[in-house]
Amino acid sequence: MAMHIVGYTGADAIPYAVRLGVALQMTNILRDVAEDWRYGRVYLPQDELLAFGLSDETLEAGRVTEGWREFMRFQIERNRMLYQESWAGICKLDPDGRFAITAAGALYSAILGDIQQHDYDVFSRRSHVGMVSKLARLPKIWWMSRRPDSPQKVTLL
Repeated sequence: MAMHIVGYTGADAIPYAVRLGVALQMTNILRDVAEDWRYGRVYLPQDELLAFGLSDETLEAGRVTEGWREFMRFQIERNRMLYQESWAGICKLDPDGRFAITAAGALYSAILGDIQQHDYDVFSRRSHVGMVSKLARLPKIWWMSRRPDSPQKVTLL
């Protein structure tokens, strides 16, 4: 939706925006598993939970098991791929809007790193990127938003 606000070059930008939108939403879903469960919501793919030997009972118990770690590693790897694939679309946005979109992608993808650093425990804490870390990343994010053809990837921030 944001691409319609910031502007874009043409319809070829849409698949990249869709990938980024899915990556952002999946990051929210992975980060908010416990909160969603408390409100009676499960957005995780049921077939994939089952494939890793997990169920709603796993979510209710809120324990990090090896099965949970494997499931989360799979989800995060796929999500990082979506962020990577969306990067090429940044150059298809209006230059004045690139920074905001690049920042959203970079900072949200960093949440995945926080989930990993805390042993995939999204049950007892809400993963986040702290203010100091966000501020420290902004110069590189700004630079990358000005050079979207750069071989560097937004998920490396």
